[in-house]
Formats: sequence, C-alpha cells, structure tokens
Amino acid sequence: MSLNESKKRDFVSQLIVIMEQNTQKLTDAGFDPVAKIEQLKAELTTADDAEGKQTEAAAAAKDATKLANETLDTVYINGSATVDLISGLLGKNDNLVLEIKKLRKSGRGKAKNSPTEF
Repeated sequence: MSLNESKKRDFVSQLIVIMEQNTQKLTDAGFDPVAKIEQLKAELTTADDAEGKQTEAAAAAKDATKLANETLDTVYINGSATVDLISGLLGKNDNLVLEIKKLRKSGRGKAKNSPTEF
C-alpha cells in the first residue's frame, strides 16, 4: 500500500523527533543518529520547498485559466456585438448575416469561405 504525501511527511517528522529524543540510546547501541537527523531535516525542507513551488504552480495555472477564460469571453462578446452591428447594417435576412450566424450554431472555429465569398 502506497502512503500519501501527508503520511510520508508525518513519518519522517516523527522519525526525526524519535531519533532526537533517543540520541544517547542509539549512540550507545553503535549508531550515531546526528548526521542522519540533519540529512533527513534537510531533505524534508527540500521536499517542503518543492511542495510549496508545486502549490504556487497550481495557483498560477488556475490564474492563467481564469485569465484565458475571461479574455475569451470578452472577445466572444465583442464578436457577437460585431455580428449584431453587421446584422443591423445589412438586415437580419441578408445572406452574409445568415452565414455568419451559422458560425455560432455550428461550433466550428473558422468559416470555410471568407466573408466576401458568401
């Protein structure tokens, strides 16, 4: 069974505390834990820093997605307003207007023909 990040972090933190509290006992048994404690502390700090960067990146990705969606909404609204303007100028039954309005219904990104070819 694989441990999640929280359990791994907790394990290492608890191991450090236990080794710190039992340094003399471990030394008497032939293992000086001081270097290992420092190594684990340094590695845990590095892991914490990496997780912080991961959190920042996730937040930045969400911000970028929000900005992309907002700017796309803005351009879509402006495009729709342009269709309304063209419709007002040419009339709602003009073939060019009818073809432009199909763009929204079809969901296609680009017209097959340029607007002058309708």
